[in-house]
Amino acid sequence: IIIFRQTMASDAANTMGTSAADALALLLKEDPLLLQHGLNLYSGGSVSPEASGDNHEESTDDAAYAYAASLLHDDGSSASSNNGGWMSSSGEYRQRATEALAEVDRKLALVESLAQRVSRDSPAKVAGPLLRLHGFELSESSESPSQKINSDAATLTATRDKADRLERQSQVLSTVAHRVETALQRGVTRMESATTRLSRVLELSATLKMILRLQFEARKLGSGLDLESISQGGVIDLRDLTRAAASVAVMEDLLSHPSLSPASQAGTIDVVEKLRPGAEAVAKSVRQAAAGLMNELQSQSTSATVSSLSRLGATLQVYFHLGELPDASWRAVTSAFITAEKASDHLFHPTAVKRMKESAQSEAMALAEVEAAKSKDGKDDLKAKDSRQRKKHLDVIYERLYIRKLREKRTAAASKWATEVSDASSRVWNLHRVLAARNDPVTRKNFLEVVAESAVPKDFAGAEEVLLQAQNENKDIETVADKLNIQDFSLFSLFWVQLCLRLAGRLQRLLKYDGGSLESDVASLYPAVRSASLEMVTELHDVMQMGSASSDEATGLSSMGSGWNPTGVMGGSAVLEDSVFLGGAVVRMNGSLDDPFGRADEAAGGGILGASADAWTHPSSTYDTALDADGSRPTADASSLPSSSALAVFTSQEWVTLQGEKVSDGVPMGFSPLRSSFLEQCKKRLFTPLEFMFQEAVSVDENGVAIPVLPTLPSRYDIAKIDSNIREELSLADPRQGGGDFSMATMISDPIVSMVHEFCVLAKRAISEIDDDVEAGTEAVTHNLKVASVMSSLASYVRNAPENTYVNPYRPSQSPQHEEASHSCRVALLPALQEIESLVKNTILTPLTRVLNSQVATAMSKMHRLGAYLQNSRDDSSQASSFVQIHLVDLFDNIASVYLTPLPNEYASIVASTVATFSIYSFVSNAAMIRPLGETSRLRLTQDLADFELSLEQLVFKGGTSLSLSQIAGGKPYSELRAMRQLLYWNMLDDKALSPAEVAKALLRETWVKDVRPSTLFHFLFSFAPTLLTSPHHFKRMDAHQYVGAMIKLDGSVDDGEASAWMTTMACCDAYQQRESVDGSMADGDRRVGAILMILGPELLRRRRQ
Repeated sequence: IIIFRQTMASDAANTMGTSAADALALLLKEDPLLLQHGLNLYSGGSVSPEASGDNHEESTDDAAYAYAASLLHDDGSSASSNNGGWMSSSGEYRQRATEALAEVDRKLALVESLAQRVSRDSPAKVAGPLLRLHGFELSESSESPSQKINSDAATLTATRDKADRLERQSQVLSTVAHRVETALQRGVTRMESATTRLSRVLELSATLKMILRLQFEARKLGSGLDLESISQGGVIDLRDLTRAAASVAVMEDLLSHPSLSPASQAGTIDVVEKLRPGAEAVAKSVRQAAAGLMNELQSQSTSATVSSLSRLGATLQVYFHLGELPDASWRAVTSAFITAEKASDHLFHPTAVKRMKESAQSEAMALAEVEAAKSKDGKDDLKAKDSRQRKKHLDVIYERLYIRKLREKRTAAASKWATEVSDASSRVWNLHRVLAARNDPVTRKNFLEVVAESAVPKDFAGAEEVLLQAQNENKDIETVADKLNIQDFSLFSLFWVQLCLRLAGRLQRLLKYDGGSLESDVASLYPAVRSASLEMVTELHDVMQMGSASSDEATGLSSMGSGWNPTGVMGGSAVLEDSVFLGGAVVRMNGSLDDPFGRADEAAGGGILGASADAWTHPSSTYDTALDADGSRPTADASSLPSSSALAVFTSQEWVTLQGEKVSDGVPMGFSPLRSSFLEQCKKRLFTPLEFMFQEAVSVDENGVAIPVLPTLPSRYDIAKIDSNIREELSLADPRQGGGDFSMATMISDPIVSMVHEFCVLAKRAISEIDDDVEAGTEAVTHNLKVASVMSSLASYVRNAPENTYVNPYRPSQSPQHEEASHSCRVALLPALQEIESLVKNTILTPLTRVLNSQVATAMSKMHRLGAYLQNSRDDSSQASSFVQIHLVDLFDNIASVYLTPLPNEYASIVASTVATFSIYSFVSNAAMIRPLGETSRLRLTQDLADFELSLEQLVFKGGTSLSLSQIAGGKPYSELRAMRQLLYWNMLDDKALSPAEVAKALLRETWVKDVRPSTLFHFLFSFAPTLLTSPHHFKRMDAHQYVGAMIKLDGSVDDGEASAWMTTMACCDAYQQRESVDGSMADGDRRVGAILMILGPELLRRRRQ
């Protein structure tokens, strides 16, 4: 339709357009919908209702023309034709005509299909409703059927004619559209031809620009750059090399373009081909010079100077321009890794271990023979010895010298390994630090980020996996990353972790070599290797922490100093400039999970500083004069740098990874296999003497029947051998004696604790079980006392081993390191001492004290059986001497001489304290239950309390303790013993006028009541009670000593018996109240006692609980 409109607008006089207009005009006249919407009206003029018929037809034709014009013109402008009026329709009519035309097209299709059906079937029945549907009004008339049929036929004929006219119009429009399309296609073809020529022109222009840029870069290389020096490897100016690298990078990029390559379809370009050989030669020279600089810098010593770091930054800038920065960096790291691997291979190799041992043997034998010859010449008694004795003397000398020589060989080999690994690690650290601090001045890209964006080589895949695991630790599944974070990327971390992984694998293979035949010799390397690695990590840590804020202030380049722009002129990095690089902000080692080694921020020196683009290529002359002849800083500055503290080194991730203290997913790391093997060998040496400890003895009678015999106990020699082994193992942590370091003391203590545990297991099997009713003088008890002495000796050796190993050999010039090692070792050995003490207490001392206390309880039971304190006593001797002197003094003397004397002091004091505590509680409880208690009994009991206290003091003193009787068990037993004397002469009940409540209050106000157990006071009050108030032990139908034994355990504990005593006392009072109600005439005692007991009981128990 658009093409049709454009065609009709250009040729208004076309006859085909006139025919189309006529057809549309006719359609406008007959379609009721168009009439309804007013689309048949002409906008250019209006027709009045009074107009005549001719004028009306003329107006309708104008509306049809306007409708056609709205279809044929886009902008509604007038066309150049004779009928100018109908060609100037407005945009509104055009829009409405477009909508009506779409509706008409749809209706024409329906009408055409209906017309065919009407002509074929019953036109009269079908055409009428369809015509009404499309807006035609059919008037109903009273005509005859024949007239209606003729009318319907005429209407259908007119409709068919309309459909035919519309079909012809559509064919005409299709033809016009085809012509327009053909014309447009020809125009498009001509335009494509023109644009193709233009594209060729643009391509030639771009090629010409590249040629001009290539010539410009070639002129730069030819003028101002010392190409001869670069190509011949002479003295290289870093500025010239950097500019040459930038030009070479541009030229290589241009020469590799398809338009300038020889393989292009356009052929070769002479100008380009003339420049290509020179560019390739310069590129080769630049790469050779950069590689030489990199190799030179990587081969320098550990203490890299500022100038060398600046040259390293310039070399990396060259590689950045060449686009080879990641490859060059990884080559440098791989080279350092290969150097470290070679050092590890030289030390941890079967041949090296064997050669080390053979060399030590030969040198020791030569020195032993020389020393033996000197001894033979100097001593006459040695000459008189036979060959066997001389051979034995030679063997002793050889063994001593062999151990010393082997230790020296291992120390030297470990030091050499540590030096080489430290060299390689320092090179990687310097490279990582320069990469982290260096930015390209043009692109502002950080060099370390460029390396981090590249792929990690396969040689470091294991380290990458370990660091990824540490990075993703404690993260959700959604936040787990499959690549290391760029901001925390660290070349040194990858190098160090991979080195530790390879070292662990190498050690595992070496330990399994030849079926483990070298495992003992390889494990013996651990002390020397650990000491050397500690020095290496300390030195490396000092290198990482190098620099201070004072150097920044001295140069005026502090991070926020006034008058200095930290971003620089072109964004270059100022951290490579002189002391700023080594004197950056103080590095903090945080070791976060995202950066497991905490080296990203550390390498950056606290931030990226800025300077001018060429500042790093021109060191100032003032700085050059401040350097020594070898390019290093003066020694005065280096000596002022503090070394790393031991705590910082031991907690650093480098040390933790190298020692393999944190192994993830079973992957060995660093020295973990060697450390495990070393500890296993320590255990094996420590456990060897235990095979002959506490062996079961066998004996038979005359009939050959086996007799049970107690196990054989270790001798003093056996225990001394264990002590020697313990001190020998601990001496491995002494740098002077064993070649290790003092930090190993805690680690070696673990096998010692395991050995003591095994010794305790064997000793427990050898201890005889003793029941409470066994006689104390039996062979089993004596055997257990000997076992206690053995355990005491072992505990003494273990307790004194740290000081005897690390401090005493160096007195009086021991150092704080010796004292610290001894203290840490004592702390680590505490579990062993606690296990020994627990074994002795639970299996020996506790059964012994129960047996002894049982004997004491049996002796005290005679207080009631014999009626020692009654007026009609059955023991006649009790009237002449006290009960304590007759029955207890000899018993306590026997306990002290037979059982406390053989025991060590620390164990004898425990037994004496327990026996004294039990004896005091038992004596007081038995004395309180005496009923009746007269004045004579009180006097005799007071005298016995003094004798009893004196005998217990002697018992405790013989037990070897420095504590007095008043300090045992917190002083509670002795306080009750002293309060018993005041309790005996309490006489508040003599006042009959006082009520039970008043007596109870007065008694509670006594000062000594707080020191007496409630049961003691209850039982004492029973001595004043009437006969109807039954004593507690009689109420329980028990003897007095049995009742006391129920309250006081054989181990001296009394808390459980107080509640039971109160329950029994209440039961006695309840029974007394019942009896008193039945027979109250008996008044042989104080009837207030029951009420007093019921008042005192709850209050006394409450106070005791508090």
